[in-house]
Amino acid sequence: MKEHPERRKLICPVEPSWDQQIQEWESGEYKRKEFREGTPVIMTDKGERVRSKSEKILADYFYRKGIPYKYECPLYLNGFGTVYPDFTFLSKKTGKEIYWEHDGKMDSPEYAENAVRKINAYEENDIFPGERLILTFETGKTILNTKRIEELVARYLI
Repeated sequence: MKEHPERRKLICPVEPSWDQQIQEWESGEYKRKEFREGTPVIMTDKGERVRSKSEKILADYFYRKGIPYKYECPLYLNGFGTVYPDFTFLSKKTGKEIYWEHDGKMDSPEYAENAVRKINAYEENDIFPGERLILTFETGKTILNTKRIEELVARYLI
């Protein structure tokens, strides 16, 4: 049974609600990675600038589904330094942050080598794929699969 509106005014929750937690998390200021001069300007439906068409697809999907995220929020990994995960989410289940890395040039040996180094650094900092790290990949011939995005979101973010 719901409390009378006047009685509800007297109730002070011990812990903030999920909506309050997510609002506080979203409002936290952070410094994103700079864009190099001459880089294409790709804007999301939310009005954020992203680095690739695939990141736009991901950001627009999260925005349309009402999934709060931070784009390129810095994260320090011991033994590696600061990384800028493409997307950071706050897990309602665990209260911990979940990171989404999209590696879109995996057919480039140098890019792939750096991606593997970064994934290893996440793991060395107890952030594992399938737990707090979501990974998607592309090559020139294998594009981002929107069905896979839906599956990953359903599994880890909703």
